[in-house]
Amino acid sequence: IKSEVVYPPVDVEPFLNGKQKKENIILSVGRFSQLMQGKRQDALVEAFSEFVKKPEIKNWKLVLTGGSEIGANEFIRKLELMSKGLPIEIIENPKFSELVDLYSKSKIFWTAAGYGIDEKINPEKVEHFGITTVEAMASGCICIVQGKGGQKEIIKDKINGLLWIEKSELVDKTLEIIKNDSLSEKIRIKSISDSKEFSKEIFFNNIYRIIK
Repeated sequence: IKSEVVYPPVDVEPFLNGKQKKENIILSVGRFSQLMQGKRQDALVEAFSEFVKKPEIKNWKLVLTGGSEIGANEFIRKLELMSKGLPIEIIENPKFSELVDLYSKSKIFWTAAGYGIDEKINPEKVEHFGITTVEAMASGCICIVQGKGGQKEIIKDKINGLLWIEKSELVDKTLEIIKNDSLSEKIRIKSISDSKEFSKEIFFNNIYRIIK
């Protein structure tokens, strides 16, 4: 059967116009509920706890934000306990304007959906696409995401972002980006450009082309 994948449309326009100065913030955006596919914010907290121990790391902050649906309270409480004493902020159900602002001022974007999952056995438990990743790219964040599922079709390693599998990789690649300004800027510029390939306009054009 002849088939073609058309990626979902992402409204990148609100994120392309961020004017705010970037701060030492690592941002993760994803729902806190654990239904079917967990976003694994707990793995990010564990990685960040190792990240901030590095002597070259000073004044960095991790922000976890997203919707807190039914069944999320227990998991959020777990994250709060894990984050105690660390520069980590948890923001539930942010307004859209607040989300745009967070993307605008964050330097790095982390995701962990699919961490610890064999995607050949449980493909439904990895990230199917990654709308928040595209939003982060449009905002000029350096995206460091799980190298599984649909994320691999958005992010090309060390070209428009970075891919990781194990937590040690996430820490090491984040350190590399922080230390290498030229690589960081190259990826940032490419990620902003590539985010436009998932815009509403591109989506509509692809659909019209197929159904004509």
